[in-house]
Amino acid sequence: MKKYIIWALKGAAYGVTNIVPGIGGGTVLILLGIYEQFVDAFGNLLNWRRWKDIMPFLTILLGGAAVGMIALSKLINMLLDRYEAATIFFFIGLLVATIPSVIKMHYNMRLTVKRAIAFVIGVAIVVVLRFMREQILEAPGRADANVEIANLGGAIYYVVTSFLAGGASVTPGMDGSFVFMLAGTYKPITGALSALAKLDIRWLVIICTALGAAPGIILFSKLITWGIKRWPSAIYYGVLGIIIGSIYGLWPTRSLPQANIPVVVIVFIIGLILGLLSGKLNEVESRT
Repeated sequence: MKKYIIWALKGAAYGVTNIVPGIGGGTVLILLGIYEQFVDAFGNLLNWRRWKDIMPFLTILLGGAAVGMIALSKLINMLLDRYEAATIFFFIGLLVATIPSVIKMHYNMRLTVKRAIAFVIGVAIVVVLRFMREQILEAPGRADANVEIANLGGAIYYVVTSFLAGGASVTPGMDGSFVFMLAGTYKPITGALSALAKLDIRWLVIICTALGAAPGIILFSKLITWGIKRWPSAIYYGVLGIIIGSIYGLWPTRSLPQANIPVVVIVFIIGLILGLLSGKLNEVESRT
């Protein structure tokens, strides 16, 4: 029973990160100590022979994720609207705390030329994504542009962009909600999630998002599992690059000058400590 409760709580944490712009679900899965288990389970979801092993884990984890997204989507958006810099630095603290966990994910993490290249590519991916985001969101009329499902084309657009967001949500350092923001579907989707708490079900948004996100998670989980089996150290160095680059990707350039700096520092330290404690607890749990 204790194991199932822990899975549900970790699922809730994963769910929340999928609606928080800037911090990726894959990074949090590493922090929670279930990244490899998660991508292995999703990567083998179509293998019915393994259902007995993976379905209890996935059912409870995804149930917790759904509860987390529905219950906290409104709160997270409120915190980002009112205290953007402090909220983001809390997540940066969590992000930095994942670095020791990534380094320990493989016994041979000695730096080589190929691994250094993988690291640089990881950093570059995030830098390019931030540049794209700034260019798109600063375009006239684009920052508040939302795409609604008005016809079949709109439904297909939601499915395709949700597929990409689902893949990003299991790739460490990448951010599914960032894909939604670029696509102009972030506010409609988080609005639909918030409405579920009031039993207001926006079927089209929910169904089209799910139809795209689920295959995206499955396919990218397969690809990541395949890559880890063949080039584990290089993949993890790429992950480290994405995580380090994400500090720049998350940095709240506009809101930081107006923020209360001592508060920002305190919440960063709190996030860092909570992340490191989570990593230690996961190490203890894995030994028992």
